[in-house]
Amino acid sequence: MSSTAVRHDAVVGQVRLVGLLIFCFAVLPGLLIISVGVLMLVFGHRSLDYLFGILILALAVTLISGITATFTILRRGASLAHLQSEFVQRVSHDLRTPLTSIRMFVETLASGKIDAERQRECLEVLGKETDRLSALVERLLGWAKMEAGKREYAPAAITPEVVVKKAVTALQTQLTLQADGPVALEQRIAPSLPTILVDAEAMSEALLNVLQNAVRYCAGEKKIVLSVEARPKEVVFTVRDNGPGIAKEEQRRIFEKFYRVVDPARPNVAGTGLGLSIVYHIVRAHGGRIVVDSDLGKGAAFHIHLPAVGNSR
Repeated sequence: MSSTAVRHDAVVGQVRLVGLLIFCFAVLPGLLIISVGVLMLVFGHRSLDYLFGILILALAVTLISGITATFTILRRGASLAHLQSEFVQRVSHDLRTPLTSIRMFVETLASGKIDAERQRECLEVLGKETDRLSALVERLLGWAKMEAGKREYAPAAITPEVVVKKAVTALQTQLTLQADGPVALEQRIAPSLPTILVDAEAMSEALLNVLQNAVRYCAGEKKIVLSVEARPKEVVFTVRDNGPGIAKEEQRRIFEKFYRVVDPARPNVAGTGLGLSIVYHIVRAHGGRIVVDSDLGKGAAFHIHLPAVGNSR
């Protein structure tokens, strides 16, 4: 049994134990109190009996409400602890992989037994792995700032094409170097789009995260469609993929930190579970909203709605 499975079983066991304790020492007494109150109301003949009955029933309702709230909080806390445990494991793996490559190629270079061409190749790989490691660290630091409410933005009136260009440029390498084949990206940018008031770097980061998410989950003839259109008082960026789709019950959770949709066909898809959470924070900070539209087996579409501040050109 894996360490993740052990941790999951431990969390489930804790939840069951808490549930049993709550039933024995809170729910059962509450039910008894309700029974007494009902009997007093039914068989009481004096106003005092009715008063006591009402008070006891009120106490029982309060008790049960408190128990329900407490159990809900405990269950969410256990779920968050489980997600955090998985997050730490994923981040550790994502950090260990480039570090292992860097160590291996440094040792190769230090041996002095390779020719100039091989040295050049080693240095190129070291550069890529270092960039990969830096990007992961920057993402973690950026997310930590957002969680603490300390991330600052520098909004300026720009065209939506600026955001698209930055995001697509950063995505190019990932599109062509997928282990299971390249991904086609189609752009559908409407003409004469109005300007938007955003931090160009932050918003291109948000769009890039959505695009990277689409790349991870594309299937078959992998294709992503990125479109931008103007609507009354807003500009909408849409990223549509042909992946497995997202179940309705999961769509409300995908923007939570650490949460990841698991594709049974590809359970080992890379990712930290922070990408969509970062997107949600950035878009909300700019007065916008992000919406997902998906059905199982029919891919997913993410729509980023941003206020327009300029007239169409």
